[in-house]
Amino acid sequence: MKSKNLIRVVCFLLVGVTWFVAVDWSWFVHDCPDCGHGEDIMQYRLLTFPLHETVNEFPCVTQQVATDLGVSCSHPSMESWHKHRWWGLIYCKSPCINGIYRLTGPDTGYDEAASAKVAALAESDPSLKDEFVQRIFREQDHTFLRIVLDRAGVKHTIQEKPITMHGS
Repeated sequence: MKSKNLIRVVCFLLVGVTWFVAVDWSWFVHDCPDCGHGEDIMQYRLLTFPLHETVNEFPCVTQQVATDLGVSCSHPSMESWHKHRWWGLIYCKSPCINGIYRLTGPDTGYDEAASAKVAALAESDPSLKDEFVQRIFREQDHTFLRIVLDRAGVKHTIQEKPITMHGS
């Protein structure tokens, strides 16, 4: 009788340990320093293989303007990091980076009308595409975005560079 109870307890502990090692919920953060695009990826995983994934994207005005100019960012410098890992869906550890991360400001006002104005500007000034790539993506001169929006006649309330804070 005692050996059967011992076997049950050992099996229960083994199943519990296996559950905590094999199953997790993870939150990954991806950010492009070139265009400001960000995404949060949440996954339920079994042995680190995703079973279910949810992706929340956070496009910024720089990315939207680049797309309207026809020079979409391919995110070659995409930065990725693992924000949370909930072992066994219960215990957050390794990593468990808490705190404020992605702050968003007021609506920038970049809508379909603004998109059409930027696209029209791109058609009237073909050299703008190359200058945009050079100044925004290569030189990281985010003040140039305001110049492009002003030239297109788009009202905006954008910041120079997206605000991103990593929690500790």
